[in-house]
Amino acid sequence: MHTNIVKNHSIKLISCMSAYLISAASLAQPYDAGEQGRFVIAGYGDVKYEESDLLDSSAFSARFVPIFLFSLNDKMHVEAETEISLNEAGETEVELEYADIHYFLTDTTTVTVGKFLLPFGQFSANFHPSWINRTPWTPGIYGSHGSAQAMTPLLPILSDVGIAVQQTFFFTSQQKIFLDLYVTNGARAEAHNDGDEIIEDHAEDEEVVDEHTEAFPEVEFAATSGDNNKNKAFGGRIAYAFLPAIEIGASYYTAKYDEEERLSITAQGMDINVIGSRYLIRGEYILTETDGLEEADEHAEETINAFKRNGWYLQGVLQAGQIWPQLGGTELVVEYAKTNKFAKAKRWVAGLNYWLDPRSVIKFSYEETDIEEGDDDQRLAVQYSYGF
Repeated sequence: MHTNIVKNHSIKLISCMSAYLISAASLAQPYDAGEQGRFVIAGYGDVKYEESDLLDSSAFSARFVPIFLFSLNDKMHVEAETEISLNEAGETEVELEYADIHYFLTDTTTVTVGKFLLPFGQFSANFHPSWINRTPWTPGIYGSHGSAQAMTPLLPILSDVGIAVQQTFFFTSQQKIFLDLYVTNGARAEAHNDGDEIIEDHAEDEEVVDEHTEAFPEVEFAATSGDNNKNKAFGGRIAYAFLPAIEIGASYYTAKYDEEERLSITAQGMDINVIGSRYLIRGEYILTETDGLEEADEHAEETINAFKRNGWYLQGVLQAGQIWPQLGGTELVVEYAKTNKFAKAKRWVAGLNYWLDPRSVIKFSYEETDIEEGDDDQRLAVQYSYGF
């Protein structure tokens, strides 16, 4: 039974956003029996205990992430996700993860407007909820989402405000191609005088330089209702799916991030998701190229240099309970992540998960991070995650 449940959820996750909206409604109870199918509350949450050698700390944390789904009519659906959590000062923080409206142009074409998760890779749009993610942390190539890490990521969990189009091409009942395209406000240069989270890769407290003695450019991806230039970010993802066993995708993102529209950031990615009868394999590769200005003296012109980074992660999950029934909902998890060029690092994660039921899981995980030029870290975490 457990394998079938996991398969069903994975199939839903690799579908387009409209399919997710419909499937989420099937997982939650109607808010009002008199309006069944119109308004649904879904979501997830987690409680985590974590120890970190680098931070010399141990602490509990908790999050609650409700998702509101509303059907205006057969053609238009609204969805919104908020994350409610406590910070280190004990203050309640509320963050709007996304808020958008889907218009189902045809059975295979959907137009989305608002703030939405960008379809870059699989983890950002599909696997980041804590009850779906097989470890208590994001993969090393991605920025913090309810977790912190010693590795300097390549990208955050991308979300932005704009418009997107999703198209599904059917070859057979099992073979499909998913195409997502979007235009959004885009990234911008990091503002040093505010408290916004720095999400694009940079060396924080370390002095990381290249052959031009230039620090890695700092770029901010946090979604806002404004833009620092007239340029808009553009990107998309195309994927081939042989359901329910495998999906392979390629992603692209590009934007001008400075006010003068001289500097660009471009990201390319590949992802794979394999679903076996007793195992899961997930992985992604990301390459980023960020323009930066090389400082020049008063008699020389500024030159633009391209700074490249790349990294990847691969995760394997063995559903041990399907091999040895006496183990019940036990899973064994192994994950490896590596980043190259500017803040090189690698990280191993080993974990044991136990599913209490199809929507709740307890995770026991250990991770060890090796930073080439910086302080290493070892972490231990126990997390209870649930979906509803």
